[in-house]
Amino acid sequence: MKGTPHLSSYFSLNHIFFDGFLDKLSSLPLAQSRSIDSHTPTESECCVFYGKIYCQFEPCVEVAEAMLVKNGLVKVLGSAQQVDDYINLSGLKPRFQYLDERHVICPGFVEPNMHLVISAILQQWSNLGPFGFDCTWHKLMPNYSFCYIARALLYLDKALSQPKDWLLGYGLCSGLLGHNINDNRKEVYDLINQLNVKRPVAVLDANKAMAYINEPAQELIYEYLTCSGTSPFTSKKIFKEFVDNQKGLYNEQLLWLVGALPDLQLQTQLDNIYEYLDKIVNLALRQGVTHIGIKDTHPFARRILAEYQPANINLVEPRDNWIYALNSLDCINSDLNAINDHTDRSVVINIGDVGYCGYEWVQSYHGQSLLLPCQQLVAQGYNVCLQSGFPMQPLGPMRAAEQACTRIMEYAPGCYTRHERSLLPEQCLTKEQSLNAITSASATHLGCEGGKLQVGGQANFVHLSDDPLATSHCFRDLAIINCYSNVTS
Repeated sequence: MKGTPHLSSYFSLNHIFFDGFLDKLSSLPLAQSRSIDSHTPTESECCVFYGKIYCQFEPCVEVAEAMLVKNGLVKVLGSAQQVDDYINLSGLKPRFQYLDERHVICPGFVEPNMHLVISAILQQWSNLGPFGFDCTWHKLMPNYSFCYIARALLYLDKALSQPKDWLLGYGLCSGLLGHNINDNRKEVYDLINQLNVKRPVAVLDANKAMAYINEPAQELIYEYLTCSGTSPFTSKKIFKEFVDNQKGLYNEQLLWLVGALPDLQLQTQLDNIYEYLDKIVNLALRQGVTHIGIKDTHPFARRILAEYQPANINLVEPRDNWIYALNSLDCINSDLNAINDHTDRSVVINIGDVGYCGYEWVQSYHGQSLLLPCQQLVAQGYNVCLQSGFPMQPLGPMRAAEQACTRIMEYAPGCYTRHERSLLPEQCLTKEQSLNAITSASATHLGCEGGKLQVGGQANFVHLSDDPLATSHCFRDLAIINCYSNVTS
């Protein structure tokens, strides 16, 4: 699909490091897949829901008061009387569910962009960003600092049972540790080498393709380079001075890290791959996601996914290759008449970058050009959809919708007022636009059926604890009571 992506400040999962990592995994034996059980109604079930039901959010909000679902399809959607009349005429004996006063049903959420296999690998590492080790916190932890990273590494070191296992981490947000990101990275590297951790440590930065490594890791990487005959260094001393001067490994040098990782530890991660795929799918369902757009392109990742058939979520292949531009602003002044197909003008935005990295962008030289002009893209005719940024950021479409509505810098000095924390407030999406961006717009981007409720359509929907268009609560604080995903593949 021709489109313009978001510009993310995050370490791209398209990087050569992850291709090299999957290449190495492909040389190891792959365990047999296990599909997770479905928790959705069976094909023969007939259910009726009474209450406030959002059918869609754009171009206008459509609401029904009752819905009958049979064999995974929406049979009736309208007034309670229409549903009751259908039941009486058809002789059905459905299961009835009456929503609480504040509860609502809305279309299932669509996560348009996920490297599912790489995510399942990284979930076996530790997230050293401000979202908890498993990256499930939806708000920044208040005490994210160098001290937190030091305590986390010491804790994780003690938690590893095998003495030869590497301590592997990812997602360290160096941009949130101080005002000068280069000084932050230097301090993180020095910190990791000052800790009394005897095992090899390698931590990937979230904002740049780099890894912080300690001395035991350097020893093993140098040994790998020497044994493989690919070392550009004439001595171990020169290698260590090189790494010390750089404060880590960068870009293609990350392949040295891949080569040095022990096969036994990688085999364990590969043996657990389907278990962690299951965990991600179940996490997605708990967040109301009924469709996931798969971005994995590596042959080994494709092989893993071919063996994996989850029973309760829709894994969707995009219709065409997604074309990536350098900056979402490249499209602002483009000729709208040049492209007639609406789906060819589709943009996936990781709006969490505004929430979590906005202050860093404001301080940077090109900061104002990175602030993702959402409302202007909508006005230009783009199909704007939102992604969560998982696994670097928490998986949560409702959190993304909230951040698109507010564009609030969640990390900024205390002297900033609430008004000053809103980055380009004129670019905020309305609540309706934000909810559309995680439902119908994302389904349009993937070219799949989903994101809206209509008679004859698939029954993919979410039961929420409150009305997102009426509540004063933050979207991310609304509870997902249940998620109904009718798998079509």
